[in-house]
Amino acid sequence: MSGTDKTVFMTSTEDAPATPGWVESSLDAILATLPFPAEKLAPFRNSYLDCLAGCGRTEDLDSEHDACRKGLLLALKDGLSMDAQTARALEQKLEKLELDISAGA
Repeated sequence: MSGTDKTVFMTSTEDAPATPGWVESSLDAILATLPFPAEKLAPFRNSYLDCLAGCGRTEDLDSEHDACRKGLLLALKDGLSMDAQTARALEQKLEKLELDISAGA
């Protein structure tokens, strides 16, 4: 059998959107400062990471990150009744995280 006769299978690591490996641990550290248990934050965390991973590598990366952050903040406000002061502090930390992602993109 020649090399051209082999069937090629894609693995789950190919062509899947993802954030840099350090982003999850950085986000977990940020979320640990919130007054909510990790299990309640988990679905919000995962949605935010999925959103970040789906952001393209375009000149408009900042606006895509903004949309992810605003979505997370709104979801936390609506879903966990996060207060405005906590939301503002979280927003600043997330903005820094997103700048770090953009710097490495």
